[in-house]
Amino acid sequence: MKKIIMCYGKTRYTPGRYLEDGLRNIGVTIDLYEKSVDFSEINLSDYDAVVFVESPSRPSIKVKNIELVTIPKFFWVHHGENRLDTNLQLAKRYQADVVLMAHSLHLAKKFSSPVRFFPFGMSKDIFNCNKELKDRNIDIASVGSNDAGFYGKRRMAINTIKGHFSSKYRLSFDRKAYLHDLAKIYGNSKIVYNQSANAIKSINMRLFEGMGCGALVFSDYVPGMEKLFIENTHYVSFKDQDELIEKMDYYLKNTEEAQVIATAAYEHLLNNHTYEHRANEIIELIEELGNN
Repeated sequence: MKKIIMCYGKTRYTPGRYLEDGLRNIGVTIDLYEKSVDFSEINLSDYDAVVFVESPSRPSIKVKNIELVTIPKFFWVHHGENRLDTNLQLAKRYQADVVLMAHSLHLAKKFSSPVRFFPFGMSKDIFNCNKELKDRNIDIASVGSNDAGFYGKRRMAINTIKGHFSSKYRLSFDRKAYLHDLAKIYGNSKIVYNQSANAIKSINMRLFEGMGCGALVFSDYVPGMEKLFIENTHYVSFKDQDELIEKMDYYLKNTEEAQVIATAAYEHLLNNHTYEHRANEIIELIEELGNN
């Protein structure tokens, strides 16, 4: 049975929490350090690895005696250019043997440690719904920030969606909903709309939340998506607002076709991209490093 030390500022909805759940679900014992860790006070022979997780909403973990750690050390990075300098410093502080990147692989060469693609996943304990689209009460939904500075395109698109569809369809564009409240919205929505930030194009959690809740996800393209999903098989793509509105109108009128894509995406996540899958990837990496 594997035993892992995890170090991160835990919140209810940070990706680290989902990975921790996934590891526990496959039988891994986790000892969690949320504020500080002194490795001289730990019997490291009891453990198989240390996993640090980026946690921007909490102060970074204070680390002492990292040089004593000879078991594999991982650092899971969730952000791209906007936190690159900070994450480069943390990777050095943690002396990461492998940096796990959720996206933005074009930045991999900036890190001195080897980098592996380690995307977000489906939290099947929360974002897991296969109710048929025809039985859902919300037609189009999206939850998240519409800050004009970072998400100006998303803000404009939502206004356009409202202008075209609000008179005949039910829309939901809440700014804040988390965990089971968010799953309730997406699990009752036919379409979940996703668009990346203006400048930083990265794979976000909404893709996994929407697909995991069985909705038809609409998304712009961001680099790396093709490593996870097939366009128009697992999600509907759009290049501009005109194409977005045209395709939304089509699939709202052709629910059976929408259902085919939504079901394929849901099953694809269950079979390949849950946090239990991510947890097993960690175990495989531990064994790989142990054999080198």
